[in-house]
Order: sequence, then C-alpha cells, then structure tokens
Amino acid sequence: MIMNPSFYKSIHEQQENKAVPNRIWQFVKRHLVKVIVSFVIFVLLFTSFLMMGTDASSKLPATASNEEQVVTVHSGDTLWAIAKRYSDSKHDIRYIIYRIKDRNELNTSEINPGQTLIIPSI
Repeated sequence: MIMNPSFYKSIHEQQENKAVPNRIWQFVKRHLVKVIVSFVIFVLLFTSFLMMGTDASSKLPATASNEEQVVTVHSGDTLWAIAKRYSDSKHDIRYIIYRIKDRNELNTSEINPGQTLIIPSI
C-alpha cells in the first residue's frame, strides 16, 4: 500500500503548527520566573527609596536673636571656613562648628549654596 506523499506533508504541517504555540509557551514558562522576580525586586527598591528619609530637618530653626548673625552660604563655603570667619581666637573651631550645627539643627556638615545659617553668639 503506497500512500500519497501529500498525506505525509499535511501531517508534518499540522505538527509544525502545534509546535509553535508549544515553543512559545515553553519560552514564557522559562522566563516567567525571571520576570516575576525582577518585578518584585523593582517594587521593593522603589518603595524603599520612597520611604527613605532625608537629612533635612522638616522644622526650621528659631529666628535669629540680636546677638546672632545670619549668613548665606556661597559656592565653595564649608562649615570650617564659616566658623573660622566668625570665631574669636579663644574657642576651638570644632566647638564653633558644633554650635553652628546645633543651632541650625544640621545632622551633617554638608551645606549648600543659597542656604542660610544662623551663627550663634560665642
């Protein structure tokens, strides 16, 4: 019994048509875990950045008294230079920096141009 060659061709085409969706599904299954894990990591990182606090204080320091001076920070200024500029030779510069940070409620020694600082009377 000899079969028509077109019969074999039609069977082969049907199997190829079924193989394409199977290949796609296997590809999706293989990469689905990676996509889900990547998405979860992204969400965790994004929410942690949103919840991260800053060093900036939300409350403003009290207004300067008559004995205190208000200084605007310029580009290149440091707390050390400002403290040295407004210090007398009796006190250590580190103590004056501590007083400036405490008076202005600064957590770090970082200051930015345009920022106003209150220099306490020493």
